[in-house]
Amino acid sequence: MNSYIAIVWLVALLGVGVQAASVATPGCGGSTSAKDIKLVKPTNPPRECEYHINAYSKYVCQLRIDFAMTLAQPELLESAQTGLKTAECSVDYFEVNGLRLCGEEVWQHIYVPFNASAGVSRIDLLISLANRAGGSSLPTPNWDMVVTQLECPAGASVRELFAPSDEPQARATSFTDGFLVAPPGCLQYFPQTKGVVKSFNYNDGHGVYPSHLNYAICFRRTTQTSALTIRSYFFHVGAESSASTLLTDNSCYRSGSSSVNNADFLMVPQAKLVENNERATYFCGATHNDVVISSNNPGPLLVLFNSDEIYDSNDAGFAFTYTVE
Repeated sequence: MNSYIAIVWLVALLGVGVQAASVATPGCGGSTSAKDIKLVKPTNPPRECEYHINAYSKYVCQLRIDFAMTLAQPELLESAQTGLKTAECSVDYFEVNGLRLCGEEVWQHIYVPFNASAGVSRIDLLISLANRAGGSSLPTPNWDMVVTQLECPAGASVRELFAPSDEPQARATSFTDGFLVAPPGCLQYFPQTKGVVKSFNYNDGHGVYPSHLNYAICFRRTTQTSALTIRSYFFHVGAESSASTLLTDNSCYRSGSSSVNNADFLMVPQAKLVENNERATYFCGATHNDVVISSNNPGPLLVLFNSDEIYDSNDAGFAFTYTVE
């Protein structure tokens, strides 16, 4: 999927006809207040490439960033005290709002809160690169990003979570971004009824997800929604080298060396394994077999992913299809 298709897909969802001239393309160090933005690696990128996204309007509430990138893999840092390793994005990284990502991505996306009505006027996106002089073995860096400023009506719940106000605010006459606006607190949001979800730096099961992640993956609920069904086809989360099956609940909180708790898991509220009707909430371990999980929790449809500070050689991530029924 190339960047043109990604832009067309976003425009189709928004229901707005956008000409190519309306998509801003700032370079490193540049600023823009455009609603639709495309960021690509320059021919000779500097060690630090920063983009400044200024609010398109006072109704902007989120940025959606769709991106493909090739950066260095997470660095495995060993603790002198425990001998345990952690996977950190410290060589190359993409950083926004305190989140760092690295490695290989083929059209992932994230959401960033951007509450312009509360006085937030700018979001900075940073690409930091290691020195590649002298025949470095690091991969040639590359990135291609589509940034969309999403607008919410003043007083909408997504705003009230971040900036409650006693003053009534006038509503805009029309908004076309509603389908794409994520529920508050979601790092990723999938509004379509079917799709594929992969962990960061999945890289066809050959990557390493970064340590210290804790985020919500959300799905669109309507008044007709009855369940979320997940079919996992690759799962290596918190897996010890001997693990070959999916583990659940208490098995996901096991002690590693030096008595440091290992708690990498995918949490699915009020879930059950369809094959044997077993109830579970936390999922970890390793399996390449299809595993079907169904969830019918009330409220927002979501799953949570957590990775602690301990790296294990089998921490490759997950990939699953989903259906909102």
